[in-house]
Amino acid sequence: MDISRIRTLRNELTDILGAGTVFFVSAAHASADNQSAQEERRSERRYQVQHDWDFLTDGEREKALNVRKQMTEIGPKLIDGARHSSLLEQADESEIRHLLRRLCAALMLKVYTYHSLEVLSDEDRVLGVQPASHEEKSGSVGTCERIFSDAGERLLEIMDLFSPPPEDLARAIVSSQPPGIQKYRPNTAFIMMQISERVPELEDVKNCIKETFKAFGVTAIRSDEIEHSDVITQRILDEIVTSEFLIADLTGERPSVYYELGYAHAVGKRPILYRKQGTPLHFDLLVHNVPEYKNTTDLRVKLRDRLAAMTNRHPKE
Repeated sequence: MDISRIRTLRNELTDILGAGTVFFVSAAHASADNQSAQEERRSERRYQVQHDWDFLTDGEREKALNVRKQMTEIGPKLIDGARHSSLLEQADESEIRHLLRRLCAALMLKVYTYHSLEVLSDEDRVLGVQPASHEEKSGSVGTCERIFSDAGERLLEIMDLFSPPPEDLARAIVSSQPPGIQKYRPNTAFIMMQISERVPELEDVKNCIKETFKAFGVTAIRSDEIEHSDVITQRILDEIVTSEFLIADLTGERPSVYYELGYAHAVGKRPILYRKQGTPLHFDLLVHNVPEYKNTTDLRVKLRDRLAAMTNRHPKE
């Protein structure tokens, strides 16, 4: 998408967001005018609580519907712009869709909430998978206005990454991964574990993990397998941020592994955790599920079950 089209699209989005702001100002006045009447009726036995949407005039509702229609029409253009940007990935397209749903719901004075897929587990047993879901609930004018404003600002931030000018490219690359919205390379995994030539069994553990991931079509690597020409620490952090899966073996209680694990949690990742039987946990990980394994055979079985639940795939024998 060329610069002129991006500017036109941005102006179109800005106009729609402006029209939405005008609607919320009008809706706030309507809600305030009817608030006292609702308070007076609360004492009535058959009184039924009304939501702010019920207080809007037909004209105000029509205004909200018009803005919502414009939002749904610009949505595919925004997703297409993200798809053709060299700085954005599939995760950004998904975020745009959720933002658009949030904006459209807010215009109807509803709060849209999305719940991502969650693996349910107890110690070393995978109990099942809670599928992704979403819901909409009635909200006040004030709440929906804040949601609309925040979601609109976030959409404009993403648009800054569609095709930034050369002088802004470095800034755009840095800002392309805001906290909580992590990008990843599909079917990749990064292994965080102790590395020592003096402990031969560590190589068996690494190979066990790599082979198990490979059975699910995922390529897993450890930090000593990374080709790099810069500071190895930064390359490790890059792998943590961009890998689809992270797995940490806390056996050995290595400070470097705990550092990498802390960084993963800081950027919003949820690593798969294991430890060899008898390995103590430090206090900051006591609240996490860190199953023990007896040997590599036991680790292979437990990791296969975990990945099958997470990916909804059948491993290749």
